Amino acid sequence: MSEFRFHKYIYVNEFFQTRLTSIARKASTMQFCRLFKRFQPRWLVSNLFAALVACTAAGAVQAQSSLAQRWDFNDPVGTALPAVLNSAPSGILGQWTAQIAGTATDGSSSNGNGNGSLRMAYNGSTVAYSYAPINVASADVYLGTIVFKAWDIRNGAASGSTRPIMNFGFRSAASSSSSLVADVQFTASATGVTMGVRDSISNFATIALPSVLPGALTLSLKVDRRVTPIVYTLSYAIANGISGTASHTAAANAASNTRIVSHVNLAVSGNLPGSTNAVNVGPNVAPLIDSIAVAYNELPIVDLPPANGRPSKKSNLLSFFDGNPVQSSQPPVGGPGLLLMGGGPEVNAAFTGRAYPIVNGGDIVVLRISGSNGYQPYFFTNLVNELPEALRASLQPNSVETLFVDTRDKANSAYVANAVAKANMVWMAGGDQSAYIDAWRDTALAQAVRTAYARGAVIGGTSAGMVVAGEWMYDPGPLLAATSAVAVANPYEPSIILSGTKLFDLPLGFNLLTEPHFANRDRMGRTLAFMARLRKDARTSLIYGVALDEATSLFINANNIGTFQFHPVAGKPDGSGYILREDRRKTQLVQVSPGLPLIYRNAQRIKLASGQSFDFARGLSLQAPTTPISVEGVVPANPY
Repeated sequence: MSEFRFHKYIYVNEFFQTRLTSIARKASTMQFCRLFKRFQPRWLVSNLFAALVACTAAGAVQAQSSLAQRWDFNDPVGTALPAVLNSAPSGILGQWTAQIAGTATDGSSSNGNGNGSLRMAYNGSTVAYSYAPINVASADVYLGTIVFKAWDIRNGAASGSTRPIMNFGFRSAASSSSSLVADVQFTASATGVTMGVRDSISNFATIALPSVLPGALTLSLKVDRRVTPIVYTLSYAIANGISGTASHTAAANAASNTRIVSHVNLAVSGNLPGSTNAVNVGPNVAPLIDSIAVAYNELPIVDLPPANGRPSKKSNLLSFFDGNPVQSSQPPVGGPGLLLMGGGPEVNAAFTGRAYPIVNGGDIVVLRISGSNGYQPYFFTNLVNELPEALRASLQPNSVETLFVDTRDKANSAYVANAVAKANMVWMAGGDQSAYIDAWRDTALAQAVRTAYARGAVIGGTSAGMVVAGEWMYDPGPLLAATSAVAVANPYEPSIILSGTKLFDLPLGFNLLTEPHFANRDRMGRTLAFMARLRKDARTSLIYGVALDEATSLFINANNIGTFQFHPVAGKPDGSGYILREDRRKTQLVQVSPGLPLIYRNAQRIKLASGQSFDFARGLSLQAPTTPISVEGVVPANPY
């Protein structure tokens, strides 16, 4: 996967004359087949065409090769966000998400009526954000296109007052008020809606839209960084033929000139005004959005000069950085350690009480392929504020850097290897473990993780990051992940692929098969099926299933003792941790055969409560009880 970025990016050829053959040339036969299994040719053709439409709209990027992302909210059933709203499977780069209560595709039983669009509901108190990351390291032109459905807001605001209702544009963070690069602000009034471009310090001239919008409104905002100050171009077209374009230049001192674009963003602070759909009175509803698309052209890949004692960095390596650019010489103290988290909210106490004392004020590196820069403030500021005051100065990380390592070329780069090897904690974010395995195995990055571990660093991860920290990894690739019902019905089902080549080969991870989101996704049956497969196929003589619910953690210290903790989540029961193992005298592999349901008797289940531990060296817990668990051809009932 070193030459073609499958998961979300689509190469937009200038004329699309060689769409699929071009893709095939950039991928190996195996990679091309995996791409087709995941997306299907119909998806590719429709989205390449959609990207072409977005890129050739008024004011579009003029480049031989652009990258495009598109979200089509044509979901007649409706789904609360975050959801599979991009035209690709869940977990792909750039998934649209939200932090807005009630936001949904229009069609959900609570919020919509089946029109097939995104309804941005205002929560009535603070500005609410919905967004997707733009995972490109550097570009000089960005184009965002949004398509609204028709509206009717005649006499919608009796008072005649104006107020912002929504903003669409680009930011340097998901939702920070100080992250604006440029956006289009929509303002409602008694007579209609005005829209205008704004950036970090300026509000430019507005354009009036009619109170009755007879058809779809397609609007594009282009941010052109090829000149300084940067230039913004707003273009719009209404289905009845009305269209227009306006360009603005940023002020020389605008922070927008230097901010890095990392997210396409919707900010909602009100609904379209009015209360009913009666004649001359508009509806009090949120804007209905049919689709959103982003195009941008990547700059040529160049070697950036070495700086602050670090090696040269490729310009296409997307990264975020906080702290001292000079790497720390502070060694880890009391390590190594392996920190596993089951997905969902992080367990703050596991970091502050167990990982940070080992980190000892050194550097922290976050590895990921997709997502955002959310770990930057979390590790550099938020967790530090939760430390005892007397320890904050000494345990404050020297730096936190997030590296988006989505190709083997990047995983083999000197910059990545240096940053990881010298880190006192390496943290792997959630995502797609198969993508991690494809991009990182047998690379300089993998060796650098082992180097950091040998120095005494903390290595860990959440969700998919937890999966790849163990020895045995579930690696379905492009196939649909197996559920417990599927795995128990046939332990040799094609999607049950257990990776036999260690990714990092960490001693604290030896013999571990790690399963996040455990009870949350009812994974007891499939975990036991995985264990039975490994034992039946004689691939290991010892296996521990380490299974964690969401918002829980297991920290394994240098003595191979794992301690369980959880993070309380309002309105939800506290999560648990589980160690599954075999009893050499009692466990029976009765039926583990292709095409037949699993019969696996008298395995052991150790359920850990917060503060309880398991000794992996001795294979026991002195605190948590051990109970037998069996699979008799069906998924165990109430096994948690």
